[in-house]
Amino acid sequence: MTARTDNNGADQNRPPVSTSPAVTDADAVKEKKAAIAPSDSRPALKEKQQPLVDAEANTTAVPCDKKLDKPCCDAAEAVKSESAPNEFVETLSPGSDDSDKAAAMIEDMLKRQRRRIAEDLKKLSMSRSRTPFDLDKRLQAGIATEERIKEFLERSPAFNTDKRLWAGFVNSRELEEGVDLDDIVIKIIEAVMEDWGLNADGRRKLRRAHDLKFLHEEKDSPLPGYSSPTFVIEAKGPSFGLPSQGDLGFSNVTTCITMDTGEGQPGRDMLTDMELQTTYARQIFLQQPNRQSVRTCSIGEGGRVQWYHFDRNGIQTGFCGLNSYDGFPRKWIELIIGLCSLDEQVLGLDTSVQWQVDATGRKFNGTLTTVDDDESKISKTYQLLKIDPVSKKSSIYGTGTLIWAVRDPENGQEVLVKDSWREESWYPEFESLKAARNLDGLAQMISYEGTRAQTKDFCKSYYPQGSCRNQIQSRIVLEKYGPHLFCFQSERQLLCAIRDAIAGHRNLFLEAGIIQHDIAWRNILFGKPDATPGNRGVLIDFDRAEPVSLIKPESMAVGHSQFYSIAILKNALTDPWDQQECLLAHDYLDELESAFYTTASVMWELNEPGTRQDPCPEFVTEWLDTLDSLEENLRFKMDFILDEEPVDPTEFIGPYWSEASHRLLEKFYMFIRDVAQDKEDIRDCYGNELAKNKLEESLLSEPTIRENYDYVINLFDVAIMDLDRAQKYESDSTIQGIKRKVDEVNSDSSTAHEGGDERARRRKLD
Repeated sequence: MTARTDNNGADQNRPPVSTSPAVTDADAVKEKKAAIAPSDSRPALKEKQQPLVDAEANTTAVPCDKKLDKPCCDAAEAVKSESAPNEFVETLSPGSDDSDKAAAMIEDMLKRQRRRIAEDLKKLSMSRSRTPFDLDKRLQAGIATEERIKEFLERSPAFNTDKRLWAGFVNSRELEEGVDLDDIVIKIIEAVMEDWGLNADGRRKLRRAHDLKFLHEEKDSPLPGYSSPTFVIEAKGPSFGLPSQGDLGFSNVTTCITMDTGEGQPGRDMLTDMELQTTYARQIFLQQPNRQSVRTCSIGEGGRVQWYHFDRNGIQTGFCGLNSYDGFPRKWIELIIGLCSLDEQVLGLDTSVQWQVDATGRKFNGTLTTVDDDESKISKTYQLLKIDPVSKKSSIYGTGTLIWAVRDPENGQEVLVKDSWREESWYPEFESLKAARNLDGLAQMISYEGTRAQTKDFCKSYYPQGSCRNQIQSRIVLEKYGPHLFCFQSERQLLCAIRDAIAGHRNLFLEAGIIQHDIAWRNILFGKPDATPGNRGVLIDFDRAEPVSLIKPESMAVGHSQFYSIAILKNALTDPWDQQECLLAHDYLDELESAFYTTASVMWELNEPGTRQDPCPEFVTEWLDTLDSLEENLRFKMDFILDEEPVDPTEFIGPYWSEASHRLLEKFYMFIRDVAQDKEDIRDCYGNELAKNKLEESLLSEPTIRENYDYVINLFDVAIMDLDRAQKYESDSTIQGIKRKVDEVNSDSSTAHEGGDERARRRKLD
């Protein structure tokens, strides 16, 4: 439906969000009058085929000369490149006429799924929990007590009280002849849901899904693919909405349950159960963005149950059985209750983000509440400007960053809310943002919640206490700025933005003693429409920012691989246990090198606002192809920056760019070449401690730091001045009827500003 909005973007057709409290499991138990025997023919289990989409549609890659989708994307879309598309393309059905092609497409789809979860699978541990709900006091206090479970088993026809087994089992592992395990699982789950009132008003339903295609949400993929779990628990409520196609998908289920018997499971010959469950969980995180954790399970031969817990710390798994050796299957019942819970917090959902759902089951309005802001201790509820986050991470493990576009109810201003997770040992982003307050060129924080949740409270790990990395979720409310650098509208606008962001980096470093650690084109936003010099470009994303005093030489790389400095790449490839190897601490010169790559990447990849170069220069393609390999990335940059003969960086930029930008890029390149060589000389000639001392003497003294920043910023100032003079001359020439090449004007105008070039650059070390 299309909603009518007023001039401020407020939806006039939508009613306010309901303030009534969510129904909890305890409420449902109180309301339930009596247990109802399970039915073998429930409408909830009706198999409904979803419509197919032409597999050939929308699968053509965007050519290099294609106009960008949104060259003028709004501020809330500033980091949209991290988000997945909203429309999906389904593969051909295996039952189609072209079955060979369909099989090949499905095989390719499953390979892509495996690649996407590869890093998440490395974060696996065994759990000490009986079930993933052991730490949930709400579930343990009154919902799934031992007495309550015993009462259920005594009266449920799904359980044979004489044998102390579920009906249909000969013993704890063996089924009666002719009995299907799927049918037993259905009857047990439905009986538990009925007895605990979990299916009241259709808020939770057990659904078959093995012949449905749950479409995946993927970014940068013409064929995102799908999954088909055996069973799911369909959900209705303020965190669930219909998927893009059909009436059932990852957006409106609480969990996925797989019958791991090897029969009828798409991809079972290619993906392990662990890979399937991780794929399901990843899609639930993507399509239910307020998820903090996801739980799934698989049931194998003999009723062996393996459950999985997913959160931003990785994956934990454990086992239980449908039956128990003591005749009291508490673990399995507790698992069902937790997976079907009416309490969204038990399910692992962040209830501070809630939506209204219309009569068709689709989300149409939402709110986000900051609870007890750490500074003001005041809660505030914001109206969501978009149903989904404007940016979200696609992996399970890690920061899980979400960016929400919201409106402040007090002043009507649009602001952004950033939800993210950090390792407990990391320096908190909100501390860096507090230090950045009132400094030009840096993102400004309005409020924050330092600790909203911790993964250590979700599930017990077998890791010894202290060795498992705890992840902490924070929420930060930020002022809203313009789009990122690839959305530039003019050459001058771009140069002004990069210039002010570098100046902002200098402010953060010299005034607050903090290094941002992640300069990239997506982390520099254009300032607000009325921005004055100093705030025409704003540096954002302080996830990994650190005070200089905490930065130590280490064999790792932080940031975006495209913009790693040579020194950081060498650190990352160094054996930390080799005492003969020299590690250099991440410093401001690594950041300036990243700023050079950022400037060059925009000029190399785009020929004019919103248009990529056609053809894309081979040099640029080679660079982008190295980003998945630290070794290849280092080789490329060594050849480019530290070759015996300097490379002309302007050789790869398009005709759109003026002589002012050519001169800027040339001089920026030479500056980076000089300091990169200086750092390599130190690394090669001195041990770690001597290297540190030499760096401090030559490159890290405050006068030298200021000179180097001033030199780079001056390069941009001169280029901007040249553009202004050229524009003025062109305007005057048009008026006077004089025709001259604009770029020939003031070609030497920067001479007066370059008397300090050699003073600002660092000479080679003896």
